[in-house]
Amino acid sequence: MRVVGVVCEYNPFHRGHALHLARAREACGGDFVVCAMSGAVTQRGRFARYDKWTRARAALMAGADLVLELPARFACAPAPEFAAGGVALLSSLGVVTHLSFGCEAEALPLLKRAAGVLREEPPAFRKALREGLDRGLSYPRAQAEAAGAALGEPELADAIARPNAALALEYLRALPQGVCAVPIAREGAGYHDETLGPLSSASAVRAACARGELRAAMEALPFPEGFERAETSGFVHEEEALTQALLYALRTTDAQALTSIRGMDEGLQNAFLSAAQTASSRDALILAVKSKRYTYARLSRACLSVLLGLTKDFALLHPAPTYARVLGLRHSARPLLSAIKKSGALPLQTRAARLRGDPLFAYDLRAQDLWSLGCTNPDLRQSCRDFITGPVIL
Repeated sequence: MRVVGVVCEYNPFHRGHALHLARAREACGGDFVVCAMSGAVTQRGRFARYDKWTRARAALMAGADLVLELPARFACAPAPEFAAGGVALLSSLGVVTHLSFGCEAEALPLLKRAAGVLREEPPAFRKALREGLDRGLSYPRAQAEAAGAALGEPELADAIARPNAALALEYLRALPQGVCAVPIAREGAGYHDETLGPLSSASAVRAACARGELRAAMEALPFPEGFERAETSGFVHEEEALTQALLYALRTTDAQALTSIRGMDEGLQNAFLSAAQTASSRDALILAVKSKRYTYARLSRACLSVLLGLTKDFALLHPAPTYARVLGLRHSARPLLSAIKKSGALPLQTRAARLRGDPLFAYDLRAQDLWSLGCTNPDLRQSCRDFITGPVIL
């Protein structure tokens, strides 16, 4: 049995995602595809615009056989922890033989060499990394330049510093023995390109929806029904919805308490406390703290950790997922489920009630409740949605 694993967000699930799933299955002759998908929060430190069950349904409709929730502790983590958490979840099933991911075409030939440097961290790499950080570079950029320097090819930095390539490197770094990498060249618009087209990015679709261009945005999705229904009913999370909650949390804490939050390092807690006194929006808060060294995404994750109450100590104590929660599955995946039950290190969980008491799951519940509070339709802001919504079954 060949099983392809994919770590994903699908916010929303667009044509590029569907193309990737089809090509990944074809590339390795996969019998089944398993997705480890972010739930209420995303790797860039934002709440997902669309709920996790809508996104899971779209993935199943596009050919995925099983969709699992990547716990929030990993879903909103820096790239190394996001990738490691996703790979650990997939490998814990005991059946995944391949891991597929997309990245920029020009970076594909460079990935394995760069990943080897990241795994081994030779002296030349560590020295170049320190020098890059001392120059005020962001960690992703400093790491890319250090890898290029260690390989004697500094021109590689631009290619491997791009968002998809950076994540691809972390997947390769976390890949266990016995699991084959299946990189797929990414097509269409750039990762953050907000121009709608035949292969629009998720950023472009979300931006179009925020501008009220719903019809054009939905044309970029292969299965728009669920996403369109969410938009028209107000069952979407607006990006600035929890600004007041975030500013309140920052204005009513102190530097000592804030230092314990994941992402609040190197004096960032003081910068956030100062900026929060005058900021009128989440975006304004982040831009007031942002510098060449700290990327927008890193600061955004720190804000999300404040809302979740996610501490550095908690992250250290929970380095890997402790459960495999099912968000959706296909009836035809029964052989896959049987194989996981026989070989998996973690039991598949289809009922949220069975996860009560798990500290990792407590953050999933908190993230989902905060997501609900940000819904544009006030009538849809109920809590405990995890306990009243079952897996999607097709």
